Amino acid sequence: MALILLTNDDGYDAAGLQALYKALKKDYTVIVVAPSTQQSGASHSLTLRKPIRVEKLHENFYIVGGTPTDCVLLAYHDLIGMKIDLVVSGINHGPNMGSDVFYSGTVAAALQGASMGIKSLAISIAVDADCNFDDAVKYSRDLIGRVLASERNDIILNVNIPSGKIKGEKITRMGKRIYKDKVIRDREKKNVIYSIIDGVLSYRADNNTDFKAIDKHYVSITPLKLDLTDYDIMQNLDEYIGGESR
Repeated sequence: MALILLTNDDGYDAAGLQALYKALKKDYTVIVVAPSTQQSGASHSLTLRKPIRVEKLHENFYIVGGTPTDCVLLAYHDLIGMKIDLVVSGINHGPNMGSDVFYSGTVAAALQGASMGIKSLAISIAVDADCNFDDAVKYSRDLIGRVLASERNDIILNVNIPSGKIKGEKITRMGKRIYKDKVIRDREKKNVIYSIIDGVLSYRADNNTDFKAIDKHYVSITPLKLDLTDYDIMQNLDEYIGGESR
């Protein structure tokens, strides 16, 4: 029976994780190692050189006083003494599309799993409000079965599921997320300033993008990779910045 490490960034008690956990443990060995508190926007941060609180709630279910990346590292190096066949991060409350992947704790957990040579999925539902996870869970179970059956071990998928009826699935590229950030000066006392980072999100739904797929009620599956090298510009970088070729 395949062993799945299940984590998220919304916290161990989030409805999306709990719904997927209940469904997956019918068919797989599922070990949950999830944050004790909300970690959205944690990206790939981790806790170094100080104790991290880990509590075992019950058999195969741990909560961690740290980030999603901490959860995967602790599971791999300490809590799970067996081979992990798949890391699943989610189901996240809200989408992770376009450049959201650079901020998302959900995606970071999958990337951490992949960096250890484990097939990994980040799964999100593209609605921020409370929702019914039944369709998303049903789809996720099917996709997880297909990924586990695949011969490839270098799979990193960022999956976004539309709310409501699912028409199908599309393989997509990262779209253009538009951030309209603003900083609100909350209060100031002497030399201490308290500010709030806020703003509005929008996007551009170009063809073959995750945004376009979700707009059309298709599941978006975007394959990711760990290597961020820009190979196109690498060939001619010396022309742009000067210096000698080495």
